[in-house]
Amino acid sequence: MKRLTASFILTATLFASLRAETPVSTDDFIARTDFETTCLNLGEIHRSAGEQPFSFRAVNSGNAPLVLTYVHASCGCVRLNYPRHPIAPGDTVTISGILNPGSINEGDFKRNILVRSNAEPPQTRLFIIGKIRPEANKE
Repeated sequence: MKRLTASFILTATLFASLRAETPVSTDDFIARTDFETTCLNLGEIHRSAGEQPFSFRAVNSGNAPLVLTYVHASCGCVRLNYPRHPIAPGDTVTISGILNPGSINEGDFKRNILVRSNAEPPQTRLFIIGKIRPEANKE
């Protein structure tokens, strides 16, 4: 009786293992960032215009939660705000910020924002470009 039970269990286990699907690896779960744009042109801005808001939007087009691990601007003239919680697959993430034109020299400017995450690609550079105009003469 013990042999019959053991052979039945062995046969059932073998049958179940043959019917099992291919195991899923962690490589099958990847977050992906698809930014609408990676370069924003703010145009011409007068130094006295005050803070200029901007935002970048991306969709997590992967099948795993997206986590922004590092978001940093190349200049102190940019303040950033971004979500610190995981972004579900299919959801949109917004990286918003404020540019202070008063702290940028006159002329053309280009500032970058480095975004690191658990996504594919793991690192993305976003750019803010424009031109700072001098303050109007007050006569």
